[in-house]
Amino acid sequence: MRLAPSTLNQKIVFALGALALMPQPANALLISTSSVSFSNSASVSDTEGGGASKNNGASLGTSAISQFNSNQGVLMGATLDLASTRTQSTWVKSTAGGGTGANSSVTSSGSGSSTASVSAPGVNGAFASAISNSDTCAGKLKDACAGSATTSSATSTNLHQAVSSANLDSYVGTGDVTLARTAPVLEATQAAGVFTGTETTQYDINWAGNVGATYDYLLHAAPSFDGSSTMLTLNLDFGVFHVGDAATLGFSLFNMVNADRVGLDLDSISGSGDISTLLTDLGGFSGLGQGSSYDWLATLDTSSAGIFNASYTLGLSDADVGAASSRAAYSLILNLTGTVNELPNPAAQVGEVPEPTTFALLGLGLAGLGFSRRKKS
Repeated sequence: MRLAPSTLNQKIVFALGALALMPQPANALLISTSSVSFSNSASVSDTEGGGASKNNGASLGTSAISQFNSNQGVLMGATLDLASTRTQSTWVKSTAGGGTGANSSVTSSGSGSSTASVSAPGVNGAFASAISNSDTCAGKLKDACAGSATTSSATSTNLHQAVSSANLDSYVGTGDVTLARTAPVLEATQAAGVFTGTETTQYDINWAGNVGATYDYLLHAAPSFDGSSTMLTLNLDFGVFHVGDAATLGFSLFNMVNADRVGLDLDSISGSGDISTLLTDLGGFSGLGQGSSYDWLATLDTSSAGIFNASYTLGLSDADVGAASSRAAYSLILNLTGTVNELPNPAAQVGEVPEPTTFALLGLGLAGLGFSRRKKS
């Protein structure tokens, strides 16, 4: 007869199993996309008189950044990296005028200013401080004034910003995620006219640089019935028992060891076959750390004779962390078999008691055997 572990032994087994469930720390892995180069411009012009002319919200281009491929693991975070500069130029001009009188020398002036912003899912980077520039054009008031543009030195425009966790799924896939650049403020102002012609100020902004993303992730979970190799199907055969015997077998579920691996969840259990006779104490769990395991028991109910078979499908998945769309699902199969026989009939083992006539005949035979031996001697 095979006996189930004692209550004390069971408690020890489950206590050790609980210790094994303590999550083991995992280290994030990093991968960077290819850097994408860009160079885009926008402008605005203003003529003399009135207030400033504006081209607020002007586009300064977009860049396509490669998404994270979920085949690599579970995306835990993303950071956008922008290294760029903005240059600006202001150019004051005037057409030729006319009229009578003196043609004295005059100077026309104008200015421009701008701000910058980048946006992507979960990222809004605003460079709020405006940059500005000015220019003048000197000449005779009746003549045209062309001059040349005044160009400023480059202004560093860099960004290193983490993506909001609520938007991580936008960065998962095999395509691209779009980063847009704009100028929330883009305006030019031409001062009061001093030439007899029409004076204008043109303000240009150019934004150039490189942008990319860095992804940190964990390897997918690795469920197995074996701690050292991948085993997705476990066949447990109880063997043969008699009615009334106690029959239990132990087994374990593992999240295979790797310091960079995400935790494991057991989400569902579905059984088929003789599940009322072949039972388990399986229960759902979450966040089983890498290198950890959980111990379970399978039981054969021997209250009635028969040949029994059952199968349990375990639905598992990566732990509920990081981008949901990057998590993987898994299926493990537990097959149980066992045979229960009726108890043997004790009467069949003892046999029948001989009748009295049989004893009499046996006695005569023994007596005759003795007589024959005496005669020969």
